[in-house]
Amino acid sequence: MPLKVSQEESATINLTSMIDVLFLLIIFFMVGTRFSESEGSIEVNLPKVSNGGAMLNAPKGKVIVLKADNSVLFDNQKLTLQELPQVLAAQRANYPDVEVQFKADGECSYQSVSTVLGVVRKSGITNLVLCNAEYQMPGATRR
Repeated sequence: MPLKVSQEESATINLTSMIDVLFLLIIFFMVGTRFSESEGSIEVNLPKVSNGGAMLNAPKGKVIVLKADNSVLFDNQKLTLQELPQVLAAQRANYPDVEVQFKADGECSYQSVSTVLGVVRKSGITNLVLCNAEYQMPGATRR
């Protein structure tokens, strides 16, 4: 029984139909862009408005400062921890994306910082920035 040895043909991709589709798409888009000329011939008197600007100015970032004696300042106004939630809720009601920066003195206890951060979280503020000073340990190198 003779063995049949055949050479396998390499697989080829027939690009003829893809080129036909490409030419049809080009013709379609060339014909379809002609509608923009007819829009220019339609006369419409659009209303004119003066540039009045924004109705409300976006607030700058609000700052909460926790001092070493555990007193709280909100935009340089001294508040108690009981007043802070109402002030933050009012800010959030007026500006939902208000940014609040939190600065705490290095001598504050962790409990005080945690309490203020808990008040901020409960008020619904989501844009919170924790500020700190640059400090480099002696003998440390930056990479």
